[in-house]
Amino acid sequence: MSFFGFGTKRILGLDIGSFALKIVELKAKKKGKEVVHELVALGYEPVPYQSIVEGSIMDSAAVAESIQHIFYESKVKTNNVSFGVSGSSVIVKKIEVQKLSPSEMHEHILWEARPHIPFTPEEVNIDYEILDQSDDQPNMASVILAAVKKEKLNDYLNVFDISQKKVEMVDLESFAVLNSVLKNYEMYKDRTIAIINIGASITNVVISKRGSPVFVRDIALGGNQFTDLIQKELNLKYEKAESVKKGRQVDGVSPAAVKPVVNLIFGELKNEVKKTFEFYRSNTMEGRIDNILLSGGTANLDSILDLFSQEFDIPFEIVNPFNNIEINEKKFDLNFISEMAPVFNVAMGLALRAVGDEK
Repeated sequence: MSFFGFGTKRILGLDIGSFALKIVELKAKKKGKEVVHELVALGYEPVPYQSIVEGSIMDSAAVAESIQHIFYESKVKTNNVSFGVSGSSVIVKKIEVQKLSPSEMHEHILWEARPHIPFTPEEVNIDYEILDQSDDQPNMASVILAAVKKEKLNDYLNVFDISQKKVEMVDLESFAVLNSVLKNYEMYKDRTIAIINIGASITNVVISKRGSPVFVRDIALGGNQFTDLIQKELNLKYEKAESVKKGRQVDGVSPAAVKPVVNLIFGELKNEVKKTFEFYRSNTMEGRIDNILLSGGTANLDSILDLFSQEFDIPFEIVNPFNNIEINEKKFDLNFISEMAPVFNVAMGLALRAVGDEK
């Protein structure tokens, strides 16, 4: 699903996070009868503090400068971009609509979408994907709706204008992480999975059944809240709080002092994820979730896997979006990729969409 899509020219995936930008560029090539993807370019660039807050751009010039810098440092060969959006200005709903002829479905879906989107049609860009036919009602079809406020979208497009980059496609971050997982883990295409992508200020939760998204929620909570509370409770500067959060040794700070602070924010996140699962189960005939996958910068948090595993009786795994991607070890730092892999899940999903892979 995309809000725009202007062809199949070379495009890269750019994840615009509240903490950092992430770039992935891929090349699709034939290997026997299969199509494989090779990593062409990779980049990571922190953005100035509070230039992006909860997915909203607060300082366009600073973000544009960061975009120009990451393009230069990553040595990418194109200015064509695919990027993702999330947060309170994005609405995702699954609805059931009556099946009509292909020529009638578009207007029919847009009409049926209106009661489900709390903005006027003039305020949003709307896209949709028809998922499948209802087993019980052959004359009905399941549709995933996605709407983003034009004001937010225009803020992003303005930044790309300033940085002289061309937007070819806009996607939802939730769908990007799902796309990345399905490409890198064949086993999950036939299961019901939940992906929890913990970013700096927003956590995306997407539940997928047999490869299609059936429930999406963005939670306004992420890694920044962990850092802010560590700063406050342990009286640390921002840089030291970030290091402590990631399990690094900092003079005068013991791991025992950090753990209860991390657990406090984790408790809030855990409760929001539980609410999400409960809401999903209450609105579906089959509420089983087979596997949970973690990604995003906070997935690298020391002990995060243990904390989640203690709360949910479901197998957990941290996503490696490079799991099924060819990488030239002479060109890329494999230690960096191994350490930072979960951070690139959104960018990987966007890059895969850009080369025409998956949905």
